[in-house]
Amino acid sequence: MPKISRYIIISLCFMFVAAQCLPAQDASAEVFGGYSYAKANPLVTLPKQNMNGWVGSAAGYANRWFGAGLEVAGQFGTLPPPSGITAPNLTFKEYSYLAGPQFRFVKTGKVQAAAKLLLGGVFGQVNLDKQTSAAASAQLSAAGYIGFNQTKFAMLVAVPVDVGLTKLIGIRVEPGLYLTDFSKTKQSNFRLSVGPVFRFGGK
Repeated sequence: MPKISRYIIISLCFMFVAAQCLPAQDASAEVFGGYSYAKANPLVTLPKQNMNGWVGSAAGYANRWFGAGLEVAGQFGTLPPPSGITAPNLTFKEYSYLAGPQFRFVKTGKVQAAAKLLLGGVFGQVNLDKQTSAAASAQLSAAGYIGFNQTKFAMLVAVPVDVGLTKLIGIRVEPGLYLTDFSKTKQSNFRLSVGPVFRFGGK
């Protein structure tokens, strides 16, 4: 998957630029990780399904308001076979690799909020259960349910809101619009991430 390596390199470049700014008086950094939910499906011709997974991100702020960050996330779901085909549920997954600017518009002792625009790639794959019969596999293949394996453009527009527990630790709730381009079809998906955030530097 050479495209994914390219997205990772671009993301690391964003973080390097942000890190160079950290010695500034108001500079700070943050690390976030936790649970991620999305309503999506890489098979864009089929209904969206509930996806559960994980997310990890890091960001650096050059000053009180502007920064840049990167994020890696993985989400997983199941897809029922079409009616008339007797087979176990299919499993599908999406791994996204994103980076971009962040703009913090609320910063108090207790609450921080920002808007971020992250660009990059997403890898999507659909897999059969090992117990699926050969006849069911042939039917699913004819229906376009299997053989899917793509890496495409992705974008996330999100608003992370942090509630501080201490000076260094907070709880983040991050709703967002998650955009993908599987099969050359634009898809807008809802995504929500929740978990602890660790902050360093700054006043």
